[in-house]
Amino acid sequence: MPSVLNFFTRKKRNSPKNNGEKAEQAAEDYLLQQGLRLIDRNFHSRMGEIDLIFLDNKTYVFVEVRFRANASHGNAAESLSESKLRKIRLTADYWLQQNNKSTNACRFDAILFDQAIDTQHLTWLKAVF
Repeated sequence: MPSVLNFFTRKKRNSPKNNGEKAEQAAEDYLLQQGLRLIDRNFHSRMGEIDLIFLDNKTYVFVEVRFRANASHGNAAESLSESKLRKIRLTADYWLQQNNKSTNACRFDAILFDQAIDTQHLTWLKAVF
């Protein structure tokens, strides 16, 4: 029987939530290296959530981060459903209004990780919709 100490000190599994957080952090680091400026992360509204918001020159960039460890349920790009994209657009519109930026240019990007969360497995799709 494992000791109580082992229970509290054993490593956490790579749960979907942990992988999602790791993927978002890796995406953030990558986009910062590309010269974008971080504005906000994990913005929530009743319409949805936006993983990352950046500024690229004068354009606000709303970023959806997706990770798929294997392709049994499709790759990361295939996980971008129409309903998810619609929620992102509505949430972005809300963010722009709340921050008095509704007249600013914006675009919607996706950072995709397939198989592993590292730059070798990263795909940056600009202006996906």
